[in-house]
Amino acid sequence: MILAIFCNFRNRLARTTLTVAGIAIGILALVVVGSLAERLQTIVGRSTSLDTGAIFAIGNGRELFGAGSRDRMRANIARVRSLPGVASVVPEVIVPYATGFAEGARFGPPSLVFGFPYAMRERTNGALSIASGRDFTSSERRVAIVGTDFAASAHVRAGETVALYGNSFEVVGVIAKSFTIFDAAIVVPMADAQALVGQLVPPNASVGSTPGATALMVEVAPHADAGLLARRISLFTGLTARDPAEVAGNIRSTTAIFDAIIFGSALIALVVGAFSIVNTMTIAVSERTREIRIRKAIGAGDGDILAEFVTEAAAIGAVGGILGIAIALAIVALVDARSAASGNLELFAVTPRLAAGSFVFAILLSMAAGLLPAIRAARLDPTDALRRVA
Repeated sequence: MILAIFCNFRNRLARTTLTVAGIAIGILALVVVGSLAERLQTIVGRSTSLDTGAIFAIGNGRELFGAGSRDRMRANIARVRSLPGVASVVPEVIVPYATGFAEGARFGPPSLVFGFPYAMRERTNGALSIASGRDFTSSERRVAIVGTDFAASAHVRAGETVALYGNSFEVVGVIAKSFTIFDAAIVVPMADAQALVGQLVPPNASVGSTPGATALMVEVAPHADAGLLARRISLFTGLTARDPAEVAGNIRSTTAIFDAIIFGSALIALVVGAFSIVNTMTIAVSERTREIRIRKAIGAGDGDILAEFVTEAAAIGAVGGILGIAIALAIVALVDARSAASGNLELFAVTPRLAAGSFVFAILLSMAAGLLPAIRAARLDPTDALRRVA
């Protein structure tokens, strides 16, 4: 049967090639948009893991830099710590990186400067593992570790320096790719981060205008209601906190809509490819009517004819699937390599399940598309062929 299918392909080379190309284009679209969805799921999953069991309360408005802001932040920290369900409160400093042209043109999350107590490193769930160089120690100053994307866009490596608000910081390490906000971040010692915040305060501001922290990481005690706790924190002046479950739900809803759009677009291309298979197999049945009847006249059963045509359709799907996946892999690898080199967000991830699923889907869709012409071929009456032979 395999040899017969190969001969049929060769005899109808141009038509078969166009049909295979149609399937390949559909699978190419499916794999590319599917890899985009896979990367999005990775980013969402890893970013959400950073918030597991914690609420982030962000300082905002004049409360950060107005007169007495430091005292207000200290009072807020004390009040949050006193709330039932709070296990611990960790102050953080988060300020924007002083962007240049290259940073402004980069695609991805914004580059931020982070400062938090050294002991808080464990709460990042491995997002601060070092790819090259080393981590800084709790006693060092004017040092930094930078994300992979930031290092690529700013063209810095371990051992070089980076300027933050006019201050030189030695880059002692580069953070491994984690697909979280830390990929574009600069992490510095807490004291240095607080000093950078001080530089944002207007020169004529009064003493005590620097808050010492711009955000709080609130560790939620086991079995505590994080949503209720977030609402209570939000009642405090100058602090905004959101329910982690609500944030995760909003992200999942947005992701689901995005997935539906991109997979719908890819399926349209595949349906077009399926119609081309129906057309090709229908024409093949018409061209090989006499051959089919003669085969049935000499003993071939309906099942044999049906299996041959369905297998032929599956072979078209398999070849188109392999070709589409191969082209998609090449495109995705090229785009991601260029993105990584320029410090942009890598948008695609072709996972084994995506590649295998696309290949199987190509075969099943092709078999389904070829089933109706195959049934028609199997039902041909061999009597006419017998009369012609006689």
